[in-house]
Formats: sequence, C-alpha cells, structure tokens
Amino acid sequence: MGLEGASGGDLEFAGPVPAATVQRLACDARVRRVLLGPNSAVIDVGRVLRLPSPAARTALRARSGGCEWPGCDRPVAFTNAHHLVHWGHGGGTDVDNLILLCYRHHWLIHEGGWQLARVEQGRLLAIAPSQTHRSWIRAPAAAADG
Repeated sequence: MGLEGASGGDLEFAGPVPAATVQRLACDARVRRVLLGPNSAVIDVGRVLRLPSPAARTALRARSGGCEWPGCDRPVAFTNAHHLVHWGHGGGTDVDNLILLCYRHHWLIHEGGWQLARVEQGRLLAIAPSQTHRSWIRAPAAAADG
C-alpha cells in the first residue's frame, strides 16, 4: 500500500513481511507480477525479462569475477544478479544495470537500507543507510490492530 509501517506482502507460513524483503526475494526468484482489478480481472502481467538471460549472466561473471560490493572478495559462485535501478521501479535487465552481489550484500541493499551508486569509470560507491531507515519485520502494533 506504500504506507509507512504497512507490510509489503504476505508469505505462506510466515505472515506479513516488509516490502524490502519482497523486493529481495523477487530479485532471487522467478516471479511474475499479475495485477488484478475489480472482480479479479487481470489488468497487467508485467514485463517479460526481469531475470538476466544466460548470455547476460556469462557477461556479468566475466566482467565482475565475484561480488561487486566495494572490497568484497566473494567469488561468482556465491553471487546473484541485482538491478542497480530496481526492476520494479522501471530498471532494465541489461548488463549495464546489473551487478553481482553476494547474499550478505544483496540483503544489505534490500533490507539494510544501503545503496549502491556508479561513480567515475564505473566504480561502485556503497552509501550507508540514514539514521531514519527502518525495515519492519511486522507492521507496527497500531497498524496491525487496525
């Protein structure tokens, strides 16, 4: 719903989860967005290429050699592709918008409030979260009661 403290989704057997968790899981999974309108009519089934093709993955592996987080030395085998501009926010699934991140750094981006930005010569800069960043495990008690 986009409201502060509202859950981002519901997982079977887990209950409400924050939007950041939904986004991270969507990065790693084969998910198709289906937008339903009134009376459950399908309005949109989403864009076709959210996950990189095998050729794009090969290019990412050759380019990066492993996790692209500044200073991380995790090898390619421990990484997943990540959109710098999130796919859900209109980011493309092209090699220029994709990087490889290890699980820990992928989590820091989606749920820890960190950001990555490309700077000169394609170098990545890790930006720490602000003091006001919050990632809800559950909706706050007041929101859960209403």
